[in-house]
Amino acid sequence: MEFDCKYAKPSGEIVTATLVGQTLDEVRHHLQEQGLLPISVRQKGWALNLKKERGVRIKTENFILFNQQFAALIKAGLPILRSLDLLKAQIKNPLLKRHVTDVRDRVHSGAMLSEALRAQGVFPTVYVASVFAGERSGDLVNVIQRHISYEKTIMSVKKRFLNSLIYPAFLILLSIVMVGVIMAYVIPKFADLYRDLNVELPVPTRILITVATTIQSQLIIILPAIALTIIGAWIWAGTGAGRKWFDKMKLSLPVLGNLWTMFSMAQLSRTLAMLLQGGTPLLTALEVTREASGNSVISSSIAYAIGQVREGKSLSDSLEKAGHFPTLSLEMMRVGEQTGSLPEMLNHVADFYDEDVNIKSTALLSYIEPAILIFVASFVAYILVSLYLPIFSLGAKIQS
Repeated sequence: MEFDCKYAKPSGEIVTATLVGQTLDEVRHHLQEQGLLPISVRQKGWALNLKKERGVRIKTENFILFNQQFAALIKAGLPILRSLDLLKAQIKNPLLKRHVTDVRDRVHSGAMLSEALRAQGVFPTVYVASVFAGERSGDLVNVIQRHISYEKTIMSVKKRFLNSLIYPAFLILLSIVMVGVIMAYVIPKFADLYRDLNVELPVPTRILITVATTIQSQLIIILPAIALTIIGAWIWAGTGAGRKWFDKMKLSLPVLGNLWTMFSMAQLSRTLAMLLQGGTPLLTALEVTREASGNSVISSSIAYAIGQVREGKSLSDSLEKAGHFPTLSLEMMRVGEQTGSLPEMLNHVADFYDEDVNIKSTALLSYIEPAILIFVASFVAYILVSLYLPIFSLGAKIQS
């Protein structure tokens, strides 16, 4: 069988080639034996394997705990195989336990640890590349500890950001439900009342009743249409063109696009710094970072930068030509390259943007919450005034 392979040489050069083998594991093992780092190995014309690799992920908390215990055992002097034996007996999560057991069996059969981890298809590409670099440098414990710190930082940033969205999301959901009930149930009742009274309705009341009755009568069409639109957008986002469009839109949104760019830049800088500190060559680290970027637009820019770096250009100049990278981060990278402290400077870039995202997102949410409340209050006030205007008019006529 033929396999499309992308691998990195010890010099950092990325090579794409077609290799022949019986299984994916055999091809990966063959590359590892030659001192090469497999980045991706896929059977030609076969897409299910890719879906399998991307469809399942280990929970971050369980993954961090496993690595903490693994690093502690290796640091204490236990061999990798014995450490895996002890860990697989203690792991509670069935998914993680199954994969660790398979890793242990592959290592017992003579495979490298990084090769066994990659074969599972559930461990992050960054982690596998770091372990491979640690095996080559003999510094596996420090590499794993750096990755633990990296995962904790990323998880902390994501949790902090998501927690800040809980209250606005609750307000929006509550507002949608309330407006939906009023439009679909309350207003049509008033429409029936005014129809029986046979009174002339003010313009705001007629507009409100027309909209509400239209929504109520077309509800059986509107709800499926909304559901189909959401499902269609979700399916399209899974395609190459759809994903690229959504990723480009996320980066170009007013205000939110800037936040998303800074968040992506922080994660990219931290990933690259961690790989370089672990001994991974720059070109290989860039390729792994591109694979783990999570944004097709940024991924394309990194791919362009890889070509420029391969031609002898500096990383900062290459990323500047690629676009989508803030000027401040490029200047800090340039200083790091000139002083020989690029990993440390990349960590500073990540810390700066993490803090900036936290400050700006908090400020933005402080405006969003009152804006939602003002919108809901204004809408409810308009409904109340529109519904009770005819009653006030009718009362005035009766008194006169």
